[in-house]
Amino acid sequence: MTTELGRIMHDVADNAGMRVPSGLYARARRARRRRLAALAAVTTLLIAGAIAFPGWRPSPPAPAEPGIDQLPTVLVSPPAGTAALRDAPLSRALALYATADQFLPGENSPLTVVGSDDRYREYDRPEWTFASGWTNTILLSPDGRYVLMAQWGSGDRLRSRLLDVATGDVRTLDAGAPLTWSPDGALAALVHYNGDGTSDDPVGGQITVVSMPAGRKLWQVPLTPLPGVFRELRAALSPDGLMLAVQQRDQVTAYHRDGTVAWRARVAGQLAGRAAWTPDGRRLLLSDARGRLLPLDAASGAAMAVLPGAEGVQRVGREMTPLVDVVGWRGETALAVIGNQRLYELSEPPRVLLTAPDTVYELDVATLHVGAQPRVPGVADPGPPPPFRLPGWAVALVAVAVIALLSRRRPRHVVRDWLRGV
Repeated sequence: MTTELGRIMHDVADNAGMRVPSGLYARARRARRRRLAALAAVTTLLIAGAIAFPGWRPSPPAPAEPGIDQLPTVLVSPPAGTAALRDAPLSRALALYATADQFLPGENSPLTVVGSDDRYREYDRPEWTFASGWTNTILLSPDGRYVLMAQWGSGDRLRSRLLDVATGDVRTLDAGAPLTWSPDGALAALVHYNGDGTSDDPVGGQITVVSMPAGRKLWQVPLTPLPGVFRELRAALSPDGLMLAVQQRDQVTAYHRDGTVAWRARVAGQLAGRAAWTPDGRRLLLSDARGRLLPLDAASGAAMAVLPGAEGVQRVGREMTPLVDVVGWRGETALAVIGNQRLYELSEPPRVLLTAPDTVYELDVATLHVGAQPRVPGVADPGPPPPFRLPGWAVALVAVAVIALLSRRRPRHVVRDWLRGV
């Protein structure tokens, strides 16, 4: 029965006069290849989307020794295609720098952020500016988690941008522009001028000490009204956070937390950086043009015996005072950025710990939870490749476009055709 039915069907087909359209099998093969290519493309894009979508981003790996990182002995220029910090955050920064070709007034000023294990990222800050003529435009917290940057608002309104290196998020602190961090990173001193601080007319203002990273106002001290008060101003917080040293021109004033004056002194140098107070809080260091360290008695402001500091050290980098910018301590030994391209341990003799590229214009380093011995760096890691930095909505849009293109169908027929297997 079955054999007979088959013979009858063959006869019907042979007598029907039907012909196979030319190229039918070739078109079928091409359609199959298109579907396989589309499937591979969509799979790749979905994986990329899963990684790139903020909720699926992997956390930065923890250091090999919990809480401790080693500084690299050498920093390099960021590799081509280095990821933006907002797309690939770091657990913290070990170093932060801007190069001369990045330092362009009126334009975005990208910063290079260097994390543990030679991870390099870039951050495009919307402006560069100073809180005063004696401060840098970038202030890295001692633990490397945050970056403070000055922001000039409308009129003479000064604020601070606070960049979280671990998330890439930025928020604004309204108390003023950043002058310094405390040695432990728990506090910051922000300045506000009562007018145009660059004017030749006398202008005063206030320095507010805030808790970090919340930015909550804790206490405040006044600035002496001076012509061009912006140009010559520095500050340093004591290790215990109970005193603030403020330098205006050649006068240093030490304030207690309640705003009262502890002492005033005429000086021949400049406050030597955010870690100008010695760890025991008994001395306050200044740096002179020869690279020496000039200690003041923290209790009275009286001058003490001069320390060698960086005297005789070859200076590499731009000309900007202070010559010795103390950023941290190892026991009784100061760590200082000299010339904005090298970090020194001010031992006898001074020892280079870190060297930045010769194009670097500003350099700051983390000093908390950093190992005593720097390490030889490996190959610079620019972060994930560009496809893995796309936001989730962009991945989905590209996936739809690829499917529509490869299927050569109008978008509304894509799903129907796939279901039919065409």
